[in-house]
Amino acid sequence: MTLTRDVRQQRKVEHVHAVQALGDPTGVSNGFECVSLVPCSAPEVAWDDVSLATELCGIRLESPILINAMTGGADEVYDINRKLAQVARRFGLAMALGSASAGLASPEVAYTYRVVREIHQDGVVIANVGMGTRLERARQAVELVRADLLQVHFNAAQELFMAEGDRDFRGALEALAEVARGVGVPVVAKEVGQGISAEDAIRFADAGVRAIDVGGLGGTNFIAVEAWRRRAEIDEFWNRWGLPTAASLCEVAAAVGGRADVIASGGIRTALDVAKAMALGASAVGIAGPLVRLVTQPNGEEQLNRFIEDLHFGLRALLVLTGCRNFSDLRGKPVVILGWLREWLEARGLKAWMDARGRAPLGA
Repeated sequence: MTLTRDVRQQRKVEHVHAVQALGDPTGVSNGFECVSLVPCSAPEVAWDDVSLATELCGIRLESPILINAMTGGADEVYDINRKLAQVARRFGLAMALGSASAGLASPEVAYTYRVVREIHQDGVVIANVGMGTRLERARQAVELVRADLLQVHFNAAQELFMAEGDRDFRGALEALAEVARGVGVPVVAKEVGQGISAEDAIRFADAGVRAIDVGGLGGTNFIAVEAWRRRAEIDEFWNRWGLPTAASLCEVAAAVGGRADVIASGGIRTALDVAKAMALGASAVGIAGPLVRLVTQPNGEEQLNRFIEDLHFGLRALLVLTGCRNFSDLRGKPVVILGWLREWLEARGLKAWMDARGRAPLGA
């Protein structure tokens, strides 16, 4: 669908306003309440020996926290990206930008994307394009910010609820494979709030992606965002449509964990949820909505700095309290899955994978 410059730019602004107004959905779980780490009473670990470093698509990250795709493409959102880039630089975080479509269609707003690279000069920057984007356009998105990685977001549910959204999703996997082969940087397939199943993870891996961002249910719901934009009422069940993040993470890790890295995102808000996601096999954890809400408040940068500091302190503490020096150690520790998530994974044929995650090594 061809959109005018004004529609694209207005949509970027409205998305930010919607995320601010809606917050996280009430009564919708990301699923991590069903996941428990096993504490270690005799950790034999020194605080100073703990590392939060991880690796994504062969690139070292100093922290597993990834500022996930949010915005860019309108004058009004420039300051958000500028402030987020400053925080990313300070803490050594990877940062993903919102869809590059507006910046490529309207060069006069390209600066709202480029500011991230200008500030985060030596950091990991991730460009973003929509499903079905062809190779040349994907290359332009990467060049726009000299990106280290490229996200291709799959957002069929959002498009269906968007007044100006697409209605034909044919050829998206073919285009993804073309981009993965030729764009020159690792490609990440990403959902935007409805989660990714084991079956789709296999299709994405077969297309050649190097990582999958599960984008699960539990955080910002773009069905609700698009309904907000149209001032429309939606049935309550749409607030629960999709795979909760923990379920999606388990499905994707079990299906393609050896072929593609996994990024957990969708309603992850605490150090404990981050640690649980990393223990289940994530290579990084994406957070978006809370950062937009924080950074747009008075003293937003100060609040955002404190938020990341608290996450990092909590992660270090949890590594010590599980007897781990790093996330590689943590993935070797038992993780217990109970409740509805256990029932879901059993019904999906993943009992053996789940039981293996909960089993302590002999002599541990």
